[in-house]
Amino acid sequence: GWARCAPVLRWLGQWALPSCRSGGAAASIRGRCAEVGGGPGAILLWLRAKPRQVARKLLVPKKIFFFIGLFGPVLGLSWLAGWASLLLLPTLGYILLSNDVKQYSLVTQYSAPLIPLVFGTAILGFARFRESVRLPLAVSVLASSLLFSFAYGDMPFSLKFDPGQFRREPRYAAFMPQLAVIPADARVSAEGGITSQLSERRYIYDYWWEGVQDADWVVLDSRAVNYNLPTFESQVTAVEAHGYEQVASGQGLMLLRK
Repeated sequence: GWARCAPVLRWLGQWALPSCRSGGAAASIRGRCAEVGGGPGAILLWLRAKPRQVARKLLVPKKIFFFIGLFGPVLGLSWLAGWASLLLLPTLGYILLSNDVKQYSLVTQYSAPLIPLVFGTAILGFARFRESVRLPLAVSVLASSLLFSFAYGDMPFSLKFDPGQFRREPRYAAFMPQLAVIPADARVSAEGGITSQLSERRYIYDYWWEGVQDADWVVLDSRAVNYNLPTFESQVTAVEAHGYEQVASGQGLMLLRK
């Protein structure tokens, strides 16, 4: 019976997760969810046919830790939002069913789509309580948020806070002023933290993911290759092969112009 529903389930899955239809994003999601069927329709069939495997897939310490860290700050109010709580399931589902540990991590970008959903549904869940309960409940949510921020977060008062992540490496001091020669309307391909320093322009490419594209200037940073100088030098050679010439350099940093 469920096999007959496969086309409908596949369509529903593709409607809920448009990125699963085609292209690189589709291949990426299929690869991460290969153990549970790969595609949206196949995943839904797998969930129905193999409940024990679903439990084994979900009830692992790191995923439980992720789930608690995600909904703990709002005291789980997101699940009291009625039908609106269903909005959480598609994104939460493909994250928790993934075989890529980075997907269900609180320190990567993959959980970012869930954040507005968690807060939005938590507000709706909060609104379902009586007026007399809302003030103490709001205070409880605030206290829980501070507690989770202390235990899980990266704020200055948190256990995991590392002030070293907010200090600029000395090698940047002499190099960064060299970037002033790049015209404001120029197309730039950069890597490492330098990309964010040039992000105000209309055309900015991430060299690590996009290469040089049609950039007029390229900024390379050995930090992007874990300070591996041979790899960094091969990057410089590859960029020069595209017709770029060196303009400035310094301790694993390079500015090139076409």
